[in-house]
Amino acid sequence: MKYRRIVFGLFLGLFLLMSTSSLLWAGEPGDLIKGIILKDISLEEGEGLDERKQELWREISQSLDFAEIAKRVMGKYWKERSPQEKEEFVELFVNNVKSACMRRTGPRFGEEIVSLSEKANKRYARVHIVLLKRTVEEVSADFRLIKEDGKWQIYDLIYQGVSLVHNYRSQIYNFLLKSSYEELVQELKKRQSKE
Repeated sequence: MKYRRIVFGLFLGLFLLMSTSSLLWAGEPGDLIKGIILKDISLEEGEGLDERKQELWREISQSLDFAEIAKRVMGKYWKERSPQEKEEFVELFVNNVKSACMRRTGPRFGEEIVSLSEKANKRYARVHIVLLKRTVEEVSADFRLIKEDGKWQIYDLIYQGVSLVHNYRSQIYNFLLKSSYEELVQELKKRQSKE
C-alpha cells in the first residue's frame, strides 16, 4: 500500500508541472504528455481545493487507458475473468485510482522539464522526460502509451525505475496468493465505500 501511494503521488506530481523548455519538440505522444504536465492546476490548500482536485482528475483520466492498465495490473489473472468480471474490475480499479488522486494535496512536484524524447511505432510509444525538481535535482520518468482507435493514451508510468503497473500488479498478486478473486473484489469495494 505504501509503495502504491508513493508511486501514485509521484504520478500525480508529474502532471502538476507548469513550465517547460521552449526547445522541446515531440510528436503526438510527446505532445499529449506535455499538455498534461503543463496544466496549471494547483493542489495547494485553500478555497476550491475539492473543485481543483476534480478538475485534475478530469484532465488526467481522459489521458489514461484504464482498461489497458487494469488488464496489465491483473496480468496472468486477467484471462481467467469473465467479460462481466473484467468490466467490474476496471470500474473498481478506476475508482481506487481516483480516490488516490482525490487524497493528493500539496505543492507542485517540479519546476521544469529539462528534456523530452519519444519513440513510437503505429501502436505503442514511450515518452521519456527529465524533470528538474525544486531542489535542483533531476529526476526521470517514462510514460508508456498505446494507440487505440486513433487516440494515444497512457497505460503505464515508470518513475525513477518504479512502474505504476508493476507496483499495483505485485500487490494484487500478493493478495491473490492468499485469497480469492471474489475477496479481492470485496476488498476493493470496501475501500471504495470508506472513501
